[in-house]
Amino acid sequence: MAEGLLQEARIRIAYAELDLKENKDFAFCIRLSQDAVELPIKAMLRTLSIEYSKTHDPGKILEANKDRLPEWLRQELNNITYASRWLRAEREPSMYGDEIEGIPPTINCITRIIALKH
Repeated sequence: MAEGLLQEARIRIAYAELDLKENKDFAFCIRLSQDAVELPIKAMLRTLSIEYSKTHDPGKILEANKDRLPEWLRQELNNITYASRWLRAEREPSMYGDEIEGIPPTINCITRIIALKH
């Protein structure tokens, strides 16, 4: 099961890279990237026999079980959980845009990415 999750993550990464290169669809790339981070975390949890809920941010669960992780992975845990948290937060606006302001997902993502760079 864990290997299947990792294979799905690899597929998402390939599609995200292709879509970014060919279409510049930042919103879709964020959704694919979020999956590409979520799935390996769930694979790690499954490998460690740790149950997880149906969440798009399993980094919190991994962090709560950091004592069960190998040292090399604990050293990367802050980066992993940050990526998981950030991408989960960006998932909704990349899917729906800003419905209150009437901004579609692609424009919303581009605006947010530019804002983050400044």
